[in-house]
Amino acid sequence: MSENLMIRVGHSQQEPVHWLVWSAQDAQIIASGELEHAGLLGELSEKAQSRSVVVLLPASSVQLKTIDLPAKWNRKLEQALPFMLEEQIACDIDSAFIAVGKAGQRDEQYTIDVALCDKAWLAAWMALFDDFDISVQRLLPDALLLPAPPENTISAIELGTQWLFRSADWQVSGVESDWLAGFLNLLPEERIQHFSPGEALASNKTLDAMESEYDLPLALFAKQLEQQSFNLRQGKFAAKKKQPQWWRDWQAGLIAASIALVCFIGIKSTQLVLLQNQADELSAQAVASYKQAFPNKVVRPHLLKKQIQNELNSLSGEQQGGFLELTNHFVTVFDEVKDFEPETLRYDQRRNELRIRAKANGFQVFGQVKSILEQRGMSVQQGALNNDGDYVIGEIRIRGAA
Repeated sequence: MSENLMIRVGHSQQEPVHWLVWSAQDAQIIASGELEHAGLLGELSEKAQSRSVVVLLPASSVQLKTIDLPAKWNRKLEQALPFMLEEQIACDIDSAFIAVGKAGQRDEQYTIDVALCDKAWLAAWMALFDDFDISVQRLLPDALLLPAPPENTISAIELGTQWLFRSADWQVSGVESDWLAGFLNLLPEERIQHFSPGEALASNKTLDAMESEYDLPLALFAKQLEQQSFNLRQGKFAAKKKQPQWWRDWQAGLIAASIALVCFIGIKSTQLVLLQNQADELSAQAVASYKQAFPNKVVRPHLLKKQIQNELNSLSGEQQGGFLELTNHFVTVFDEVKDFEPETLRYDQRRNELRIRAKANGFQVFGQVKSILEQRGMSVQQGALNNDGDYVIGEIRIRGAA
């Protein structure tokens, strides 16, 4: 298809939806507009029928990471990816959807780009598009379609109430206008190339106005589509091939007849086979998980439950000292810092490291917490900070003094 329907949604389905029809052949806008909320997506159903649909998610809702690998990217590493990421994020890995980007190499270190977002949140959006008969071919973070910036420079554009930034091939941010000043002060880059009027970007950075390329944000993004191959539509969210019309016309009758025949012939035997397979799979999964967690232990399947309990009891006793010491240091911060609210805490026994995902009312609060803990002899590492409406959400890691 030579025409694309670009749809940019917000984090909430109550937020405005921006849309644009773009002709790739003529490199021009055919139509554009804004819906008051996602419940009006039905107005775009007809426009979507003959065009390739590209849905853009807010960069503040999709986390991009580059993961170091022990070897060149392969299928075995892909299966181990959730366990590798669990070391680096504070949220429950089972609630996250992981999409794989490009594999790469930095000096002698192999790497893989990944994108993470909330699985239930993404499923709700995809279900909504299905409800309005809008078939989505591509799905990606909006700021990833900003032009790639030169060295020591960050690209920026204003969209709705947010400013979007791209600082490298795989680093993007979405910041509410109210939090812009604090965000800019934390940027390591010295220059900002902006594709919207940059009065709001006034700071100690050098501003490069790309006036010749000023355009509607979605039009600028549409021009970059061919340069960006990444697609979040993979795994459980992979795009399904559209069925031919003749199959859709006969599908209901054929399926009903097939189900009746299968049920009549062998429903009981099928149930027994399924139950046995499930039991075998669960047993194999339990053994595999135990081997992974305790590689030097001999597995006895008939005693597996008791073995796991013994190992957990042993680990509980070893972890308690380091965990309590780090937690005690962290709790004292609340006497000195206001508007800092932890959301999740995770303790890594191997690293003796406490990871806290928290929200605060400003970027500077995270810096204040880091400074206080370092003064008390702690080693503190601050992760990425993202603006989420009225709050800034980020992660810090605390270790004991070296």
